Amino acid sequence: MSQHRVVIVSNRLPVTAHANGPHVRLADASGGVATGLRAHHQRSGGLWIGWPGEVSPWTTTQRAELDRQLREREIVPVHLSQDHIERYYHGFANRVLWPLFHYLIDRVPVDAAGWGAYRQVNEAFADAVAREHRATASANASLT
Repeated sequence: MSQHRVVIVSNRLPVTAHANGPHVRLADASGGVATGLRAHHQRSGGLWIGWPGEVSPWTTTQRAELDRQLREREIVPVHLSQDHIERYYHGFANRVLWPLFHYLIDRVPVDAAGWGAYRQVNEAFADAVAREHRATASANASLT
């Protein structure tokens, strides 16, 4: 493994989670960023930070098991509330940013509702990156 660790931060993770009773199963996600970067993440010993999908209806035990399995794969989940999912993901990201970055300006709503939630979720992702960076820096310092 190299001296430098690749940290990937994306909305979605390279896996999707499924719960069946007390059991949690991870499956490789398809499409987009996950397909393009999964192999590099696995080879580099990097870290992937992102949203594991809608797991708020899951039990505490299921969510703990999900977090454990993700950690084994060097994946850090950023859990979002139902309100943030609705306003950040379905709202601002999909209604404003997606059409804007795909040159569909006529589909961008005049009212940018959801901007506050978008900022809050990005701050949660930034906090996760900072927390993981500090944890790695502390671990590396103790090795020297």
